[in-house]
Amino acid sequence: MLATSGAHVVVVGQTFRDAGIRGIDFIQADLSLMREAQRVGELLPAETLDLVIFTTGIFAAPQREETAEGIERDLAVSYLNRRVTLQQIVQKLGSGRPRPRLKPRVFFMGYPGSGQIGTPDDLNAERSYKAMPAHMNTVAGNEMLVLESARRYPHVTFFGLNPGLIKTSIRDNFFGKDSLKSRIVEALIGLFTPTADVYAGRIAPLLFASSLDQHSGAMFNSKGQPILPSAGLTDEHIRKFMTASDALVDRAVRNSNPGSASQPLHLLTTEDLSMRKLFETVQVGRYTLPNRLVMAPMTRSRARYDGTPGELAAEYYAQRADVGLIVTEGTQPSDDGQGYLTTPGIYTDAHVTGWKETTDAVHARGGHIFIQLMHAGRMSHPDNTPHHRQGVAPSAIAPGTGMFTATGMQDIPTPRALTKEEVRKTVSDFAYAAKRAIDAGADGVEIHGANAYLIQQFFAPSANSRTDEYGGAVENRARFAIEVAVAVAEEIGADRTGIRLSPGTTMWGIEEGEEGPDLYRYLVAELDKLGLAYLHIMHQGNEPLLADIRKGWSGKLVLNRPGRPREQFGADVASGLADLEAYGAAVLANPDFVERVKTGASFNQADHTTFFGGDDKGYTDYPSLSETQGA
Repeated sequence: MLATSGAHVVVVGQTFRDAGIRGIDFIQADLSLMREAQRVGELLPAETLDLVIFTTGIFAAPQREETAEGIERDLAVSYLNRRVTLQQIVQKLGSGRPRPRLKPRVFFMGYPGSGQIGTPDDLNAERSYKAMPAHMNTVAGNEMLVLESARRYPHVTFFGLNPGLIKTSIRDNFFGKDSLKSRIVEALIGLFTPTADVYAGRIAPLLFASSLDQHSGAMFNSKGQPILPSAGLTDEHIRKFMTASDALVDRAVRNSNPGSASQPLHLLTTEDLSMRKLFETVQVGRYTLPNRLVMAPMTRSRARYDGTPGELAAEYYAQRADVGLIVTEGTQPSDDGQGYLTTPGIYTDAHVTGWKETTDAVHARGGHIFIQLMHAGRMSHPDNTPHHRQGVAPSAIAPGTGMFTATGMQDIPTPRALTKEEVRKTVSDFAYAAKRAIDAGADGVEIHGANAYLIQQFFAPSANSRTDEYGGAVENRARFAIEVAVAVAEEIGADRTGIRLSPGTTMWGIEEGEEGPDLYRYLVAELDKLGLAYLHIMHQGNEPLLADIRKGWSGKLVLNRPGRPREQFGADVASGLADLEAYGAAVLANPDFVERVKTGASFNQADHTTFFGGDDKGYTDYPSLSETQGA
C-alpha cells in the first residue's frame, strides 16, 4: 500500500511476499535473536526514515520455548527485538530528511491499553516456566516502549496500535499450523473481524495525520480511536521493567558470543551513550570546551544601580565554571538598552572593571565565559533606569504587559520608535559593547536575539510596523539582527561571537505571524555566512523548523529546551540535532551541575522566589554535593 503510493519501503523479516514490487527493499533477519536485531538496526537507513512500524510478533506457544540466546521466543520476537532495533536507530532517526513536514514516527503494533503491566521480576518466565506469562510481558513491554520512548526522545513521536482480533496466521504457533482447531478458530474469527490488509487500509490515514505530532505516547484501537494506557504503569514500574529488559538483552548477547568483551548491546545507543557524548570535548569558535553543557543566560537583577556587576557575581559564575561554556545574564550594551532593575551593563570603564573580576574568577577555575549583549527595547520601564527615559523599539507599539519596578508592578508604557540613524547607532553600540566585553576578559559575546527583546521585536509584525528597510518583508525584518552580528563579528572576531534566537516565541506581545518560519530560515542562512562561533536556539515547539535550522546552519548549534526532563539530557547531542545543550534553572540551583549530571546525583531544586534581586540567598548559597554529603 505504501509502496504503490510512491513511498520507499524497507521490510524486515524471515520471509518476503512482495518480491519484485518496485520501491520495496527486504532485509532478511531472524528477529528472535538480539544480535540479528542489532544488525538490522545497523542496516536500516534510519536518517531518511519518516515512519517505522513494528509489527513482528507471534502468539505464545502451548509450551515455553527458548531461543539460542536463552530468551523465551515470544518475548524475543514480539518485544525485545523491537527495543534493541529502536535503540540502534532512534538517535539518528529522520535526521537526514530534507525539509521534513513532520517528526519521524514510530508505531508499535500490540495490545496497549489491555491492562497488562507485566512482571519485571520474572520477565523471561524462568520462574513460572510457562509461555503465557512471557506473552503477557510482551503485551506490557510494548505499551511501556511507547510511553518510555515518548518521554525520552522528543525529536521522534511514538504511538501504540491495538488491532484487536484480526484474521491472520499469528495464532498458528499456539494451535498448530493447519490443525483442525486452528482452522475452526480462524474461520470463526474471520466472520467478525477484518483481515490484516483491511485493517491496514483502515489505519493508514492515522499513520500520516498531521495532528499526531502533538500527541506522542498516544495509543489507538482497531478503529483508530484513542485509548487510555493501562493502569499501574507508573514511572518507577516502567523503569524497573526496562532495566530488566536490558539485563536480559545483555545476557542474550553474551550467550550468543561468549568470547566477546564488547560493551553490552543496550549501552550502544541509550541514555548512557547520550551522557557520554555530553562529556566529549567540542571546538566552539577559537576555544576547545571540555564538555557540551552550557549555562544558559539568566537575568538575576543583582547588579549595582549603575550597571556594575554586584560583589557576588564573580563567586556565582566561578561556582559554575565546570560547564563547557557560561553565557552570562543579559547585559545592556548602552544606557538605552536597560529594561529591568539592577541589570548589568558593559559600556563604561566601571562595568569593564566589575566584569573583569568575574571573568578572572571563571578562568581561574578553567572555565569559559561569554557575556550576553541584551538590548531590552520596548521591554523597559523608565523607573528601572538611571536616566528615566522612554524605552525605544522598532515602532511605537506597547507590549501590553506589566513589569516589576522599584514601586511595584506597572504597565510598560508605549516606547519611542527608533529613527534610522538611531538604528544604526544601536548597531554600533552592540559592537562597542562587544569590544568592552573582550577588554573585561570575556572569551566572547552572545548577541541576544530572542525572548521578545529588541532584536526579536524587529522580527515581529506585532512590534514592527516600519515601512523602511527595517520593516515589512522578511529580509527587512531580519536586517537589524544581521547588521548587529556583522558589526560585532568585525569588531571582535566571528569566532568569539554567538547569537541566540527563539523561533516562534509569543511572549509579551510578540507574534511573528505566518512568515515567521521563513524569516528564521532566511536569517539563519545569512548568519551562517559569517562563520560565527555558535547559534543558540531557545526551542519550544516547531520541530520541522528546528530541523530546517539544523540543516541550514553549518556551525556549532547550542539547543536550550526549557523544562526538559532529566532523562532526556544528552538526547539532542547524541542524535546530532545539537552540538551542545544549554540548561538554565538546573545550573542555577546546582553549582556542581556537571558532576551531578555525570554521576546521576539528585539535583537541588531552584527557588523561584529568589531568582531576581536580593543577596546570596538563591544566588551563591546553593549547596554542592560535597557540602550536602558532609553535612
